[in-house]
Amino acid sequence: MRWVVLLFSIFVVNICHAEVYKYINKQGKTAYSDIPVAGAKKVVVPPVMTYKAPAVKHLSPVMEQPVDTTGYQRLEITNPKDQATVRDNQGQLSVNYHIEPSLQEGDRLLLLVDGVGQEGMSIDGLVRGQHRLSLQVLGLNNEVLMSSSVVEFYLQKQTVSMIKKQQNIK
Repeated sequence: MRWVVLLFSIFVVNICHAEVYKYINKQGKTAYSDIPVAGAKKVVVPPVMTYKAPAVKHLSPVMEQPVDTTGYQRLEITNPKDQATVRDNQGQLSVNYHIEPSLQEGDRLLLLVDGVGQEGMSIDGLVRGQHRLSLQVLGLNNEVLMSSSVVEFYLQKQTVSMIKKQQNIK
């Protein structure tokens, strides 16, 4: 088994360090090869572009509040779904929710995006990566009357190739 792993490692290393040659083929087009051809020039391939992903804050989960005398029985985020991947190029997201019974007079909803509260159900400026959402019903004195479960989702920015594929499908 060790020999198989060793041979496989040597094979992979040799592939990774292949040299690249550029030449003009018989049709007059520029071509590239890993085999030297007469008249070919060695090409130095630059390293692959990489980036460092933004740091994700690890927040403590929002604890669900027990149902109290406010009369609210259900509060949940219906969109985005938990563990969903959202593809968006603008960093914008609309959050949908369901509450039973309807929001009572004087109470308001607070959307928590990665632990930071904001009014309204539209989010702008999201960076790609993992995000956490939850909702809270706040009373007149800003006391938390009820909290939803945390919804975790992943924002993936669209690339030009993804947009072209979507246009070709339609």
